[in-house]
Amino acid sequence: MNGISVQQLLEHKPYLFGPDPVISGAEGLHRRITNVNVMEVPDVFNWVRQGDLLLTTAYSIKDNPEAQNELIPKLAETGIAAIGIKTKRYLDKVPKDMIALSNQYRLPILELAYQIGYSQTLTDVLEEVLNQKSRWLVEQHHKIQLLTNTLIMGENSRTFIETFAKCTGLQAALLTYQSELFATDTAITLEWPEANDLREARLNHQASEFPCYWLGDDSSRLYMSIEKNNETMAYFICWGREDADWEPMQLLLQHTVNLLTLQMSKQHSLSSLEDNRKDLFLKTWILGEISDTQTIALQAASAGLQLQAEYSVCLTSALSPYSPRELMKVKTYCILQGIILLNTGNEWVLLIPKQLTSQTDFYSKLQAELEKSLKMPVIRLGVSGVKPLPIVHEGYNQAMSALELWEVIQPAETLCYYDRLGLYPVYHLLSDQESIKKQLFQYIEPLHIYDSKNQSKLIETLITYLHCGGNIKETAKALFCHYNSIVYRLERIQALLNVDLKDPDIRFQLQMAVKVFAFSIKKGAMNKS
Repeated sequence: MNGISVQQLLEHKPYLFGPDPVISGAEGLHRRITNVNVMEVPDVFNWVRQGDLLLTTAYSIKDNPEAQNELIPKLAETGIAAIGIKTKRYLDKVPKDMIALSNQYRLPILELAYQIGYSQTLTDVLEEVLNQKSRWLVEQHHKIQLLTNTLIMGENSRTFIETFAKCTGLQAALLTYQSELFATDTAITLEWPEANDLREARLNHQASEFPCYWLGDDSSRLYMSIEKNNETMAYFICWGREDADWEPMQLLLQHTVNLLTLQMSKQHSLSSLEDNRKDLFLKTWILGEISDTQTIALQAASAGLQLQAEYSVCLTSALSPYSPRELMKVKTYCILQGIILLNTGNEWVLLIPKQLTSQTDFYSKLQAELEKSLKMPVIRLGVSGVKPLPIVHEGYNQAMSALELWEVIQPAETLCYYDRLGLYPVYHLLSDQESIKKQLFQYIEPLHIYDSKNQSKLIETLITYLHCGGNIKETAKALFCHYNSIVYRLERIQALLNVDLKDPDIRFQLQMAVKVFAFSIKKGAMNKS
């Protein structure tokens, strides 16, 4: 804490002042004195600093009413604590205008004892400031030691918060990104604040030395972020200071935040070790490295998992960056539903118990929950069939194939079910067979060459035509082209390939060729052919 209040100085050192010491500005007696200054120049406001007790005889302004009226507003602007005037030297009494301005700006004017010299006043005031600072530091050290010992003794977060409250007389709470709330007031409810709603709090006239915020227009509750790796793990919140004077609390608050950061980092590291062990098991299992039912069950139990008999595998598309808070929302949802979540970074694998897959619109609800929690407009899901424990890895492969195939078949579809693909997985397999792929490419290669030279869209037209079941009118509508343009293109296709598009066998072969072509384009295989 900086200095001593004007009121405290009057109480502790009354002999430095006159019998009725407060001439004006009584509403500013809470101002804090951190230094003493002596000035006898008209432009004294250029030489003082915040927290000064300004001692003066007013000699330089005694005959200048304009300077007298200018003095108080400018001194108030500098943030000095008070003015001590020796009257009966050059000013018999303080002018009424100065008294009025002093009351207006809540800047105390004090009458100094006539018989006490400046040197004694300087010494005694600074001694009081230093004594107050020393007492305050001892008190702060005691409180910090008490809070530190609370953590060293292994007490939980609730006990730590209660200890802080007893030390300070404030109400306090710890709100974690896991939605846990530890508060001294059990009736209070607090929601995780949005970053845009927080505004910087200044605990003194300079910027605060550690991150602290007000929530919106509310200046009664102070929010301090607990961070690790630039991510907010929790908010320490305290309230209960009616005078809104938080400056004396700054040192203790900063140490409290540091202690909570250490504690939560330790808890987070322990939790991460457990998560890593669980993730390692899930990865080896889902990738098919273990397939014995008993081994799977034993390793799952050692990782803290209790498995169901059968699961469907659900794989997300690549995800945008998300916060630990958003991840925890998804984890909480999965735990409540009995879903096992494997976070692989850019995408997630979710193991859905068989009983959930039979619920109406379950995957639509799951998709909506993920999009809401992660604040993403669209998340595509690849969904496998239900698999017993030893072959869950087949479900993972199916979920990956579903995502890839549906993006080619129906790019707008966001729920991609492997069981609804029909023969499309065959096309997918063919696209991986180099000899078959080249043979099919050769079948439609003249169209690819023609499109490349003429910037035309014969392959696109053929794909749409086949998708529309050979209906020229529907093809024109889908491609936003005139009917005659489509007829011309189809004639060009038939001429280049030397085929009859009305022949069902020809259409079947072309259908297979263009599907394999599309899958290969998707995987970047065309550049290698």
